[in-house]
Amino acid sequence: MKRCPVCGKPVEGNLEMCPECYAERREVFRLEDIIELVKCPRCEFFKVRGRWKDIPFEDALIEAVYASLRVIPEFEVEDVFISPLARGEVGKYVVRLEGSLDGEFISVEKVAEVRVKREVCKRCSREAGGYYESIVQIRADSREISEEELEVVRGIIERVLERERENQKAFISKIVERREGIDYYFGDRNIGKKISRLIADELGGKIIESKKIHTRRDGQDVYRFTYAVRLPAYRKGDIVEENGKICVVTSQKLGKAVSLDSGETVNLRNPKLIARKKEVRESVVVNCDEFVVEVLHPITQEVVQAVKPKIDLKPGDTVFVVEYNDSVYVIPKELV
Repeated sequence: MKRCPVCGKPVEGNLEMCPECYAERREVFRLEDIIELVKCPRCEFFKVRGRWKDIPFEDALIEAVYASLRVIPEFEVEDVFISPLARGEVGKYVVRLEGSLDGEFISVEKVAEVRVKREVCKRCSREAGGYYESIVQIRADSREISEEELEVVRGIIERVLERERENQKAFISKIVERREGIDYYFGDRNIGKKISRLIADELGGKIIESKKIHTRRDGQDVYRFTYAVRLPAYRKGDIVEENGKICVVTSQKLGKAVSLDSGETVNLRNPKLIARKKEVRESVVVNCDEFVVEVLHPITQEVVQAVKPKIDLKPGDTVFVVEYNDSVYVIPKELV
């Protein structure tokens, strides 16, 4: 049996000496004396293996150490430990490897200096320069956009950008408020497309997509895209006419309403707005029978006949009314 020329212990593996003596006299792993981390001073992302990542310093250091490590084939590493140098020297860390060398457990370590280099990432550079690839325009047909709708829009944008934090184009370069609506400029075309679809899915309406040539790059046309989200003229609680039926909008998102005459659900295809929810007035049922309901006119306080909805009513019930084409329509309070 082969013996270690240093300590005389039997050597069973392929090494010329026992693992313990080999680890003391040979280099079982290599590590750069200086490990450099690259950090963006604006967003504080670290550049790891060519990619900017939103990770803490400790994780960035681990990634950099692993990228720098070179281990001989006979050393099967089981654990890697990284810690500041015990003597407290700023910027110096101990990297300790534990594992099996030719079947025997060993622990070896090296000291490396860690330096942090400042470099502005592509996203921050683009954002500061006003770079954008897409515009999402929020508009509403024949009305102003409500604050509630704007809250929904802002929430969607925040969620998408948060999920895409490591996308180097996931940012808003500017927001422009216009008389007819609001425009958001995004660094990434796909971000703009995704956000416009989510807004239309949540608030209803349609998307009109257009593009125009911005520049040429490597012989190819480079476009900027505009996604105009047109919110419907109606909102939940508004009164509309659809195919001759007077209806209350129950879902702006799905384009659904309830017919006041039949109580049936109606799909809104080409609705005509009759009254906003805020224009509907409260009234009281004075009398009703199988065919007619009488209510107090909300302005004159006169008793007037109204089109009876398909619900059970009794004198004294609180309802809401709206006038249209010289007729008064009763709206159940649960729909307003």
